[in-house]
Formats: sequence, structure tokens, C-alpha cells
Amino acid sequence: MFFTSIRARSALPLALLALAACKSSGTANTTPAVDPYAYQAPPTSAPPAGLDAATWLSHETNDLLPYWTMSEAQGVPVGNFPTNRGMDGSIQGPSSRKPRMMGRQVFAYSVAYMLTGEESLLDLARAGNQWLLAHAVDSTVGGWHSDLDASGNPLTTGDTNKYTQDMAYDAMGPAAFFFVTADPDAEAAVLKTRDLLFDPTKFWDAANGRIKDGMDSTLSTEVSLGSSAGVDIVSELDPITGFLLLVQPVLTDSARRDQVLSDVRTLALRLQASFWAGGIFWGSTGVVGQYMPSPAHTDFGHILKAYWGLLQVDKRLPDHPLQSFLLQHAPATLTLAYDAPNGRWAKFPTSTTTVAYGSDWWAFAEADNLAATLALHDSRWIATLGQTATNFRGDYVDRTRPAREVVSSVSRTGSWVYPWPDADTSKCNVWKNGFHTAEHALVLYLFANWLAGTPAPLYFAFPAADVATRAAAARPYTFLGNVVKVEDLGPLAGDPTRHKVRVSFDQLR
Repeated sequence: MFFTSIRARSALPLALLALAACKSSGTANTTPAVDPYAYQAPPTSAPPAGLDAATWLSHETNDLLPYWTMSEAQGVPVGNFPTNRGMDGSIQGPSSRKPRMMGRQVFAYSVAYMLTGEESLLDLARAGNQWLLAHAVDSTVGGWHSDLDASGNPLTTGDTNKYTQDMAYDAMGPAAFFFVTADPDAEAAVLKTRDLLFDPTKFWDAANGRIKDGMDSTLSTEVSLGSSAGVDIVSELDPITGFLLLVQPVLTDSARRDQVLSDVRTLALRLQASFWAGGIFWGSTGVVGQYMPSPAHTDFGHILKAYWGLLQVDKRLPDHPLQSFLLQHAPATLTLAYDAPNGRWAKFPTSTTTVAYGSDWWAFAEADNLAATLALHDSRWIATLGQTATNFRGDYVDRTRPAREVVSSVSRTGSWVYPWPDADTSKCNVWKNGFHTAEHALVLYLFANWLAGTPAPLYFAFPAADVATRAAAARPYTFLGNVVKVEDLGPLAGDPTRHKVRVSFDQLR
């Protein structure tokens, strides 16, 4: 089994568990007689302070949303979200838009609606999704435009290549909006992106079983991401965690659900086979064994995100092909990343036993996500998460400005690494938006409900005629869980063809 019971698991050292596990490999195991990811009840002891659902709802509404609900965030017209904004929320230059960041902002609003049921947040997600579909889709060549001007027109200067990582985040917006609403146009955009990435005449390299880093603007010539030789990890990982894993179980067509499940299996096994060595997921196939700070993407953010993505994929596969690999290595690598004296996560490994300290906001969030997910079956991670999650709220949240949100980086002891002035774009730029903080709040909220033994309510906006079917198939984000209660709260003010539906989940796993 991948996980033993909580009591047995807590009594065994990791080394014994590793010896008990099958030798790790990328090959499929036989179907386990017992589900290794079966639900386990939380411990009966009192949880650490701060690991309660109310704390994470408050974090979402009071620490994160002020920055994303101010008028400057909404764009002109609403949905044309600016890419660059200041620490105080002000509009900053350049005025061009990155569709990948607009997709992340649609995700953030979709998650905010799921957590709060506030329809104005869904209105913002809808407006952003509509703007993306109307302006960012390249209807001539295929895929998504790399950049738009302030009016939504595609830019033809600069780097116009179509990178896999960008397209994963372009599709993230429609994927999240579809997950919440079952919107057919959003679903169609997601599936077109999937089909392009797996098209052997375009992005899919059938001979090597991998998605290419990118293609040029005409989709005729392969291009690489960055300067290192080899394929970059984000080209295989980000399609999983950016949109495929989220939509797979709720796609309308069962054949498509099976297809995408096969897709994420293929990518997960490719990640394990090509990017992993010695406990580390390396940033590129060309830098395996080369520690930071030189090789890009070999940091704890990408490493732990890869473990988390593979864990969420493996739960859905009936033969659980990665269970022994994950059992042996995910907890050990997370332990390496944990800075126990300071209750925070480190930045990147510098050898098999040493790390560089301090952390970026997104990598810290990814580490918390993995710790929370492991804690569902290993209670020893609960105390760790109690420290790190509390420090995330204390360290990163900007309480010096009404706009709030989080700063980008902190030191080993939690101090800000730079005194960002109001006009600095460290909170919102071409690589930072609302995705990671929103996902972190959602994962911790779901985990907190599991820890309390209470169902976790999430809000959806399903078509009026399809409420019962869609609600029964709903999921607690990328986790497994049971639907225990469905409440149809009536038509939405902004879209009467859909109803606000509160679905409560238990048995998170």
C-alpha cells in the first residue's frame, strides 16, 4: 500500500517504509487489492492554531481579494485585466497584456467564487474568460497569442513563439471557469489547447513521448524554452497542473475524460522517467545532476510541484503506477526542503543534503500544498504545516497597504528581501498574478475542513437544467472526495440560465 494507517504510519520511520515499498520505477504496478489512497479520518487531537477553515476563508477575503477586486484590477472594459500593477494596486507600464497572466487571474476569481459564493467574483471570472476567448485565441494559426496590446489586439513584435508553458496558463482561465460553470465555450477552448499540445504534427513529439517546449508563431518550427539543452520540465508538468488535471473528471464527454486521463498518465510517467534522479525533479533533461543556482527550474517550487502533480494523477489511475516511487521519495524530498528551526521552506537544493534558504511566494505555496496532501495520510505533516502555513500568512501578506496580497520573496527568517515601493510591480507582472495564492488558500481550506472532520462546501454555477448531474460529478478541486450535500440556491443574478449551487464534500483524499 502507498499509505498505511495514520497510527501505523506515524510509528514507522521513513527508512522502514522505503524498504517496504516496491523498488521505484516508471512501470505500471498491478492493481492494488486495497485502494492505497482510501480516505483516512483525521487524528482526534486538537489541530494546530491557524489550520481551521475560517482562517483560510478570512485569508482569501481579507488578505488576497482586496488587491483583485479594486477597479484597477478589473480592466477597461472589465475583463481586459492589466498585466502590470503596483504594490498598491495602481496601473503600471508596460500596458501590453500577457494572456497567460489573464488566464491566471480568471483562475483566481473562479477559486474566490468557489470559496465565498460571491457572485461579483464569478462576474469577473466570466468577463475575463470572455475577453480571453475573444482576443487571445489565435483563430488563424491555432493556439494562443503570446501578447496583446492594451486594446486586445495581438502583438507581432518581440517573442511571438508559442510556448507550451504559456498555453497551459492561457487555458488555465477557461479551465477554471468551466470547472465552476460547465460553460461549453470554455470547455471547447480547453479541449482545443489539449488537442494542439498532443498533435503529432505540432507540439507532440511522438518519437520521444513528450510535449515540445514550444513552436514558432507559424507552428512550423520547434523552439526551446531558455538556454539549457534538453526539454524543460514545465513543458510536461504545467499542462498537468495548469489545466488538464482540473478539468479531466468533469469533462462533458466520457471519451474525452478517458482521453485526458491517459494524457496525464503519459505526462506523469514521462516526468518520472526523464526528469527525476536522486530525489530531485531537474529543471531540464539537459541539466540532470546540476544543482542550482545555475540550472533554471531546479528549485523546490518545481520539484515539489512535480511530486504533488504526480500524486494527484496517481490517485486517479486504477493501477497507481507511481505509488511506491512517491512513497519512497516525496516525503524525503519535502523533508529536505523543510527548514525546521525556522518553520519555513527552503529555496532550492545545493547538494543531496544541503539547501539554499529563503523562499519565493509560489514555491512556499507549492510546498504547503504537498505537505497538506501528504498529511491526509501521514499525520506527522500536520504540525509542520501548522508552522509553515502560519508563517506564510505572517511573512508574505502585505499589511502595510490596503490592497494587501503578498510580496514575492522572504528570507529564511521571514523578513522581506526588498523594501518594495508602491509603484513596484512585484505583486502583479508577467510572471506573478493571483493563481498561486488562490490555489494555496483553496487547498488549505479543504485540508482544514478534513482536519476538523467537517464537510467542505464549495460554490458552483451550473446550468439550471443540469444541476443534479453536474453537482453529483463535482470534485473538491484536484482531490478525490464524496459529495455529501447539494444545495440549489437559485438563479444567478448575472446569468439566470445558471443556478448557484453549494456542493459539500467529505472524505477528502
